[in-house]
Amino acid sequence: MSFDQTINELRYGGPQVRIRAATYLAEANNPQVTPYLLEALKDEDAEVRIAVAHALNTYRDPQAVPSLIELLNDKNFAVNASAATTLGLTGDERAVKPLLHMVERVLRFGPNILVQHQAIVQGLVALGRLRDERAAGLLIKMLKKGYKHSVSDWQLQVRQAAALGLGLLDQPAGNQTLIDTLTDDEPTDLLESVTTALGMLRSEQSFKMMAGYLRFAPFENENKLFRRQQCLIIALGQRGDRAAVPYLLPLVTSVYPEVRIALTETLVRLGETEQGEALIPLLRDRSSAVRTAAAQALGALGVQSAAGPLSAVAVDPDRRVAGAAQNALENIKALPSAQRNVYLPPPPPTPPQGHSTDQSEDRSGEQSR
Repeated sequence: MSFDQTINELRYGGPQVRIRAATYLAEANNPQVTPYLLEALKDEDAEVRIAVAHALNTYRDPQAVPSLIELLNDKNFAVNASAATTLGLTGDERAVKPLLHMVERVLRFGPNILVQHQAIVQGLVALGRLRDERAAGLLIKMLKKGYKHSVSDWQLQVRQAAALGLGLLDQPAGNQTLIDTLTDDEPTDLLESVTTALGMLRSEQSFKMMAGYLRFAPFENENKLFRRQQCLIIALGQRGDRAAVPYLLPLVTSVYPEVRIALTETLVRLGETEQGEALIPLLRDRSSAVRTAAAQALGALGVQSAAGPLSAVAVDPDRRVAGAAQNALENIKALPSAQRNVYLPPPPPTPPQGHSTDQSEDRSGEQSR
């Protein structure tokens, strides 16, 4: 299809043809189409306006920001949502106040229908992408409280969106709120989203805050807050900064198996081969899940000094533990540097073909007589 034909379809075709033309112009990846898309943002059909707003994601042209801001006041909530998404991707601070107003406006409606909820969610994520501190207050409020009244799935999703927005924002008050959310009272899905958000933080200040909260303060309820340790360990692994290792290693003695498992997985994610030996004591752990995780980590990190302990664990009565230890030994054996230095238990002797063990014992008895 020629460029002129596509523009004619965008201007004069039926609704479905106009939507198709907008999609084609997005795929064309040609900045010259932006003026035609901006013209189409005023289309009388809401579905076309949505398609055009999505098409502008490709170009993220600052010239589109004023027109997209106008769509935040559109009576169609799906149009609001698509405009918010594209504005967040442009990174233009002019969109901050209009996005805040859009979210507050839609919140006054309840939300009562799905598209209202989707507009709020996209608005919160867009505010995070814009990385403007003016958005912190709303994002913190939505993470803490969510909606006043809504179905349970929407309540969870809007809090997850607020967490993601705060992770993108990386602002001290927001980071504190993320950490404060890490309690055993919160839903698992929300804890996972908050952990992901914390793993997105990149400032030095956020690193120090996360590392500091790995320790329990005096009089804190550890049974309620051990999730904080677990999630922060995972988040520091997602962050990918090996400077976290000295703060992580003391947690090998945590009384919570979830924390010990998170530690093994994070050391693997960080590729911490130098301190991998710290995981060897976990092969004796009371929890079979911890023993399995430790064996897997030692094998993944190629800790040669763990070969002897792993050979003992390879006969663990728990088949998952034994299998993990055997696989770890094979991984260590396969390392070029380990060929001469690693002890691997020999296979049990096989009786000569055609001879039973009982016959051998009988022969030895005759010789003794």
